[in-house]
Amino acid sequence: MDSVGRNAARDGVRVNKIKLLVRQLDGTTLVEQAPDFQLVNGWTQATLASPAGVLPAGLWGKVPGGDPYLLHVNVLSTGPLAVTDLFELQSGPPIQPRRQYRPTPGNTTIVLVRPTDRLRFVVGPQLAVAVELLVESIGGVNELGSRLFAWAQATQAAESHKATAGTVVGPAQIPAWTGLFHIIHNSPNPDVVSLPPRALVPLDATLTITKRGIGTPVLTAVAGDTMSGGLPSFPVTRTLVVMNNGDEWTFVGS
Repeated sequence: MDSVGRNAARDGVRVNKIKLLVRQLDGTTLVEQAPDFQLVNGWTQATLASPAGVLPAGLWGKVPGGDPYLLHVNVLSTGPLAVTDLFELQSGPPIQPRRQYRPTPGNTTIVLVRPTDRLRFVVGPQLAVAVELLVESIGGVNELGSRLFAWAQATQAAESHKATAGTVVGPAQIPAWTGLFHIIHNSPNPDVVSLPPRALVPLDATLTITKRGIGTPVLTAVAGDTMSGGLPSFPVTRTLVVMNNGDEWTFVGS
């Protein structure tokens, strides 16, 4: 680990603070070429060229090679994150989503990243976006990593009943969620609103989707998932309450 990439290292604990500056993340374009990093206010910082959307787990050599690590993702932006903005941890080839959530400034989610994984981001256009990555290597004894994990667990337990809400105004891909998630569709068009892969949503998570505009949104399952009765999709004329029952998407409402 070079002097720029190492933010702290002592007693076997390896800590990396990486900040990536960008204006938009498309969720598709793999950034294979390492950007130019500098040490800025304690962060290993770089600006990503556009387009960008998927990062290699090794972060261009800025994390210990070959080691799994704990990762906390925080996305800061000039405007609020949209309902459809998300972070997705993907497995290495064959590529499959393993975890997906909205990386809001207040999130406390910690994920375990394997060396062959990929980090996928979808963030709509903003004047400025800063992706903050806090990396704790667990290649050896890591007291700080254990404290980070304990902090996340305690905070998530305290917020287990927290509800969030957002509005969509066009076609949308809903990120995986926990707890209670309210979505308002306010559009003149019959937009497709796609659910995340069902396996990424806990059994105790609940989604409500409500039609407010003239257009009737069509809630749609991804390939391989179905809604109650084997349906691939269902139009929302008023409000649907949706949950993962372990077999398919179950819903009530109209």
